[in-house]
Amino acid sequence: MKIRWLKHGKWPGFLVGLHYYTIGSFILLMITGLALYLPAFHTVLIPYLSMIYQVHILLGLVFGITLLLPLFRLLPSGKTIWRLDWLIPIAAGIAIVFTGILLWGVTVFPTAWRSPAFQWHGYFSYGLGIWVLIHVAYKTFGFRPNKLGYAGKVYPERRLFLRWLGTGLVGGAALTLIDPFATLPALFTSLRSGGETTTGGSGTQFPEYFTVTGTYPSMQLQDYQLKVGGLVEHPLTLRWSDLQSLKNHTETENFHCVTGWSVNNITWEGVRISQLVARVKPQSAAKYVHFYSFDGVYTESLHLTEALHQGVLLAWSLNGQPLKREAGYPLRLVVPNMYGYKSIKWVSRIEFSDKPIKGFWEQRGYKSQAYFRRSQQA
Repeated sequence: MKIRWLKHGKWPGFLVGLHYYTIGSFILLMITGLALYLPAFHTVLIPYLSMIYQVHILLGLVFGITLLLPLFRLLPSGKTIWRLDWLIPIAAGIAIVFTGILLWGVTVFPTAWRSPAFQWHGYFSYGLGIWVLIHVAYKTFGFRPNKLGYAGKVYPERRLFLRWLGTGLVGGAALTLIDPFATLPALFTSLRSGGETTTGGSGTQFPEYFTVTGTYPSMQLQDYQLKVGGLVEHPLTLRWSDLQSLKNHTETENFHCVTGWSVNNITWEGVRISQLVARVKPQSAAKYVHFYSFDGVYTESLHLTEALHQGVLLAWSLNGQPLKREAGYPLRLVVPNMYGYKSIKWVSRIEFSDKPIKGFWEQRGYKSQAYFRRSQQA
């Protein structure tokens, strides 16, 4: 069998270039997307994640524009195209762009839309990636479908491209907003339980978990201690039983990661910073609260007024269940009006200070005041 590399027949140079550019930009999108998503990559690339995220957004916008270009530069009159060579990339591509825009618009779109958009953004991307591999294989080895079949040749008309774009947009929106992979299991569970549904918010399973050390630290409850000190009148060390004896509070909030994904309507349980403040009595000079993780690396800092916000918790429970180890077990900070990197995990030490410190992520270029809405910033 004769192997054919990079053969396109008599295509205009513009469309040949567009073809390669679209494939190339999609490959770069996949590389940057996987770098943001896979722990094996983003743990190593932590200093560059902010830049990679911005590059990923830029590539996505440019990729979306390239999908529209065939509407303005069609093939010469009488030239035919293979239907699936254009239908699948255009329909899947516009679905990828649509879900990407949902993820990008943290303050624009409801979290109930954005939460499933992260998963479907990945599904559509993997699907198009598989198609690209199939496309390369059959082009390389000269395979051709039946010209008269559905996958055969068609005349490129603008209304045809518009139909394909509409198919991808409507189909992508429907799958994302209905989210059948999540809806069907919940429906079956409800039917099995006689119509009763479990309480608590959705999203106990986060789309991904970050660690800054490459591993998730572990701690036995009998060994756990929370040390609170610094500029305070009464430093103290709390064992797990001491924390549990404090009045518990619950907060139901949305959770937003700076890399784009969100989890809708989750319930945290724990204690408020104000409860610790009442016991340790910070000195008048104390303006900041520093948090330290027992992984030995992760640190964070909040202004005292930020830490005393009612929604801020030292949480040990998520949707009625103890935290998973990768989610911060046994104790983590929750700052619901800021991006997730401010919600430090595996908290073991708190210090009150007259000076701020740069937390782990801030040392790598992230904002100290990580509000995702400007109106929340004091």
